[in-house]
Amino acid sequence: MMCVAVTLGAAATTPVHAQGFTYNRPATRPKPPPAAQTGQMLVQATEVNYDYNNSRVAAVGSVQMYYNGTSVEADKVIYDQKTKRLHAEGNVRMTDADGRITYANLLDLSDDYRDGFVDSLRVDTADATRMAATRAERTAGNYTVFQNGVYTACAACKDDPKKPPLWQVKGARIIHDQTEKMMYFEDARVEFFGVPLAYMPYFSTPDPTVKRKTGFLMPGFQQNTNFGFGIETPFYWAIAPDYDATFMPRYTTRQGLLMQAEFRQRLMDGAYQIRAYGINQQDRTAFGAGTVSDKDWRGGVETKGQFAINDKWTWGWDAVALSDYNFLYDYRLAMYRDPYQSFLNLQTEAVSQLYLTGVGKRSFFDVRTIQYTSFSGNQRQVPIIHPVLDYNNVLQQNILGG
Repeated sequence: MMCVAVTLGAAATTPVHAQGFTYNRPATRPKPPPAAQTGQMLVQATEVNYDYNNSRVAAVGSVQMYYNGTSVEADKVIYDQKTKRLHAEGNVRMTDADGRITYANLLDLSDDYRDGFVDSLRVDTADATRMAATRAERTAGNYTVFQNGVYTACAACKDDPKKPPLWQVKGARIIHDQTEKMMYFEDARVEFFGVPLAYMPYFSTPDPTVKRKTGFLMPGFQQNTNFGFGIETPFYWAIAPDYDATFMPRYTTRQGLLMQAEFRQRLMDGAYQIRAYGINQQDRTAFGAGTVSDKDWRGGVETKGQFAINDKWTWGWDAVALSDYNFLYDYRLAMYRDPYQSFLNLQTEAVSQLYLTGVGKRSFFDVRTIQYTSFSGNQRQVPIIHPVLDYNNVLQQNILGG
């Protein structure tokens, strides 16, 4: 049997918007009340009425309700003890135990939050993904259908929250299966900055809780006068818990297929990764006849690794080998060292090195050999640094009384 504890008073509510992502930063989660007994519902409102004949509790005015780790704020909340249904309307804000916040105009759910519907809702999750829909229906506690839904993982613009996000997916229906941890989109449109770029009658993707799962990733698009229009369709392969691979073929209208692949592995004492590129150019003179770009095959290999010998000593490497110094720039390839780096601000040089470092309580040891690779072609001679040793030690006693 459920107990209902009631507190009368005023409490602030947060206004809700219907479908869309033009909103201010969400308010902080309300502070939970003192620990209550299991199954006890705590209610705070301006006015609370109890209908003994129908076993209903109606709270009106700045309502705040806490039950089983979930808080509900609304203008009005009705709880039916016979049907075990919770009805909330007006500026609804529900925060669950996982930190997911749902804003809505109307909410009708079972008291265990497993079944019901929500009208004109917007959902913000703890991992910064957002959804909005005209209506959502939840069944069996793990299956939710969003009607006329919108989904994005991009934060709202700080300067202008009304601007469309970098990307969003709209669907006539968005189905979230929490058991399979999958999201299914029907009649979907992919938009960038509010402009529709692709239509797909159906597609699916893992939900935001999935960190590693084999499948296709979000496609990428490039445009350049030398290689034309390019579309990249990455495929991620979760081979094992400790290593994976990503294949990123990019088809370009003028130069053909550019193949890219990356392999990563984490070991007990460190990790390493290898990335390779390659293309057989269809128009070798597109980047300039007689230049270093004027060749049939172009490509490169990059690798990076670091391992701990013990808690004080570490060794590792960085290495880059390219067919020519213009390759990464010509095809707008961001180096794996900074995958979010702007294509317009690529590094002007790469560093290949092998190193060994050690750190003591009052000392530091570093030995490494370095080779620089210029991406500009302006340097006729690129320096190679043979093994160089750097050692620093702070003595415990002063020297010569200093």
